[in-house]
Order: sequence, then structure tokens, then C-alpha cells
Amino acid sequence: MKVDFFIVGAPKSGTTSLYHYLDEHPQVEMSTQKEPDYFSDEAIQKQGLYYGNNRIDTVEKYYSLFNVEGKNVIFGEASVSYLFYKNVASDIKKYNVNAKIIIMLRNPIDRAFSHYLMDNRLGLVSDSFEEIIYKTSVNKKAHLYYQQYIQISEYAKQIARYYKEFDADKIMLIDYEDFKKDVGKIVKRVYNFLEINEEYQADINKKHNTFTMPKNKLIRFIYSFVFIRNILTFLFPDSLVKSIRSVLFKQNKKPKLSDDTREYLKHFFKDDIMEVSQLLHKDFSKWIK
Repeated sequence: MKVDFFIVGAPKSGTTSLYHYLDEHPQVEMSTQKEPDYFSDEAIQKQGLYYGNNRIDTVEKYYSLFNVEGKNVIFGEASVSYLFYKNVASDIKKYNVNAKIIIMLRNPIDRAFSHYLMDNRLGLVSDSFEEIIYKTSVNKKAHLYYQQYIQISEYAKQIARYYKEFDADKIMLIDYEDFKKDVGKIVKRVYNFLEINEEYQADINKKHNTFTMPKNKLIRFIYSFVFIRNILTFLFPDSLVKSIRSVLFKQNKKPKLSDDTREYLKHFFKDDIMEVSQLLHKDFSKWIK
């Protein structure tokens, strides 16, 4: 077998929802682990990042994530680290010259802040967003947080690497705003891109990866230990894990980014956004207006 398509990022841009909508399709076999990070494993380990998934560092482990018994299906996975790391586009091309690539882009400012809020609620980072982006944090891992929130939001060079390796008809770009506005329409476009039955109706009313917060500081502290989360996912089925999380976490209103910080980031990302617009022949200046 060969994995046929890859959702490569960006993080916090709807990739989890798209993964699930594709996983429902009878002609698609998605990896059982949403973020295998197989092609970025070495870079992630070298940086000592806090990814909590089971490490997939051999091709045997990689293929074990797929039900290869299925007939007339295509295989896909979604690892948002694939957009950022320099080697991945060329490594995927070497692995499967006919691979299809899906890139989801979100306003880089909103994406950065959403990424921070996710890590903050999980207890992975305690510094304020401003301390990280203005580089005033004294946390030893502050440079990694800056990478995760700011550098990952600098899309131009990341996207260019994929266009260098793959023909344009092998790459699908999805604007997060379009995805949120009309999920059904975009999902149908993805089915068309992957050349599978467009008439299949995924359960697009089901929300994935919605914003929640720990119900108290103790839960936040306990949940910050990656091995505890790993034990939960290893011992219990997904449905039970979701039930446990629903007890420990609550739906909450998202904190808002300050106007001053937003203005600073508009100026910071301006040149990169112009590069993205030129590369994709689409005006993304809406992100800084």
C-alpha cells in the first residue's frame, strides 16, 4: 500500500474536522492516529517538542495505522507538522510521487492565538501570549512556543516548498473562512479533488475540536502531564475518552486578543501575507485589514 493523500496543515485551521469528515467516507481509510507525524518525526524529536501522540518512527508502525484489508479505498492522514518542517514535502514526494496534498490556511493571527489557547488550556504553557510573541518570556521553552505560534503562521516559504515538489493540480488549498462558512460545499470539493463519490453526505453538523477549558486549576495541572493523556487514550476507547473529557472540561467563551497585540501582528505578518497572495494568486490582505 501507499498513503495517497496528506492533510499537511496549518494547525488550528480545521484539519481535525476535515480528517473526521473524510474518515466517514466509505472510500477513504484514514490513519487511526490523526497525527502520525511519520515524515516529521526526526525533526520533532530533535527539537524536543511536547507532542503527546504515540511515536510513529518506523514504516511498520506507520502502516499499522491503516486498515489495509479494505478494497477500493484510498489512504490518507493528517499531520499538521508537515507544513512547517523543511524536509517533509520532498520526503513525501520521494515516498509517493502521485500523492495529493491538502493545505488549510487560516488568518495567521487568529491561528497563532488559537494555538496558544489550546496549549494554555492543556497546561503546556503558562506564559502570556504577549510574553511569548514579544520575546520577554524567561521560560526555557519560549523559543519553541514562539515557533509554534508565530513562525508556523508564516506560510509563504512553507507553501512554496510544496509547489516546488508537486504540480498545482496535486495540491488543494482551503481557506478556513470558506470552510467555516460552508462546510458541506468545501467537503464536496475535497471529495472531487480526491476523485471519490461526491454524493456521500458526511455528518457535518458534528463539531470537532471545539474550544473547552478545564473546570478547575487541579484538572488543568493533572492534564498537563502528557503521559496521563496517553494512558487515557491507550486504555480506553475514543467514545469513553470523550466522555471523560466532557466531565473534566467545560464549554467556554474564547478569550479575545487585545487590539494592540493584533495591530502588532498585522504589521509583523504583512510581508508574508503579500508573498502568500502572490504565490497563490489570491488576495489574502483581508487578514490584516
